[in-house]
Amino acid sequence: MRLRQAYANTLRLIRARKGLTQSNLAGAMDASHVSRLENADSGVTLESSEALAEALQMHPLSLLVMAYGIKHGITAREALQVVTDDLARLSCLDVNLVEHVLSPVHPNVVKGAETRKAVQELKAQGLNQVETARKLGISTSAVNRHWNSSHT
Repeated sequence: MRLRQAYANTLRLIRARKGLTQSNLAGAMDASHVSRLENADSGVTLESSEALAEALQMHPLSLLVMAYGIKHGITAREALQVVTDDLARLSCLDVNLVEHVLSPVHPNVVKGAETRKAVQELKAQGLNQVETARKLGISTSAVNRHWNSSHT
């Protein structure tokens, strides 16, 4: 079964269990969009899934766990166990993930910032551009690019 269909089935199942109509979810989005989602005519975004979960008074992950359970023919508990096992293998189950979020900065940007800082430090020590280039082992044109930079 496709994930889109599994998500559609999940929405219909939860609505039925809660005794809600598509119009009851109108606070999250218009009823026609809910209808398209429940008919698998439209895909769901993370943002709309979160809005639907809020309207259903559920955690957004609950919707996804159920959808993947339906897709793979397993129970929600089994789907959660798969997730738990995956996160345990990554050693991410019991850590504060926000502290481990990696910067999306490209390595070349980081290297450029480090070079700029080194150039500025040598400039502050009184070295000229040629001396700075020799000391850092880079070209004088690279030094020149960073010489008058106000970024640190």
